[in-house]
Amino acid sequence: MTRLSTDSDLRDYLTVVIRRWKLVLAMPALAIVAAVLVGLIVKPVYAATATIVLAPATLSIPTANQVPPYYLMVDSPRRLPTAYTPAYYVALLKSAEVVSAVAPQAPVSISANVGDKSLIEIAATSDDPNVAAQTANTWARAGAARIAQILSPGSDEVDAAQQKLDAAEQALVKFSQDNALGDYNLAKLRAASFFSTEKNLELARLLRARDNAEAVYNDFARDFGRAAILAASALKPTTIAAPVPTEPVSPKWAQNIAVAAGLGLLIGILGAFAAEYVTRKP
Repeated sequence: MTRLSTDSDLRDYLTVVIRRWKLVLAMPALAIVAAVLVGLIVKPVYAATATIVLAPATLSIPTANQVPPYYLMVDSPRRLPTAYTPAYYVALLKSAEVVSAVAPQAPVSISANVGDKSLIEIAATSDDPNVAAQTANTWARAGAARIAQILSPGSDEVDAAQQKLDAAEQALVKFSQDNALGDYNLAKLRAASFFSTEKNLELARLLRARDNAEAVYNDFARDFGRAAILAASALKPTTIAAPVPTEPVSPKWAQNIAVAAGLGLLIGILGAFAAEYVTRKP
């Protein structure tokens, strides 16, 4: 009995749809026309994506509190390693220094690539395809330069060691002048000998201080030079330029027409039942 009732209801619904077929078909037709008109009025939007490729020499290691890949940069053997995650690079590319250098002409979104976190993508959208590509590429170049700047080692340690060495040299210059040894000559000072034990001890102390300062300076200078070479080569990020887009990303004609047709058909069917209800209402 229930099955017969259900079949009867379905036949009734189908009968209503067939009887009101003009209304059912008119709604999706009107919706398609509206979608086409809106698509013609709205300006097309183009998207261009430039990519910053982080250093291939970067180490990728998993940690307990972060999802791999996790990027690790070591800028000096004496320092604790500094961690640079993709989120760090994205925030760096959104900083005021990069924005002011770019002066963007189009909206931009920056994110790490879903499949490869070592790729930072800069997507620009505009109604002008050339503006979209230019904005994305300019941002990528400025961002890569900023990252390279951050990765470049500082010279503070080298400068401080140089000052220590200069001070040790000046102390020996003063010792030469005070003891009538003429102009400063390191070889001459190393060979000098005095009758006074106090003078010999003072000279030995000054020479030892100078040699230690030179050793420290050479050590820091060597580390700085190595880090600078790595920053300019192995650790230097590169960019993949965005081509000028040829096809707009919006409006999407096929998708818009399909959605409009589906919604219009649904409205037409509901309208048919509503009209049938109003007609039959006593």
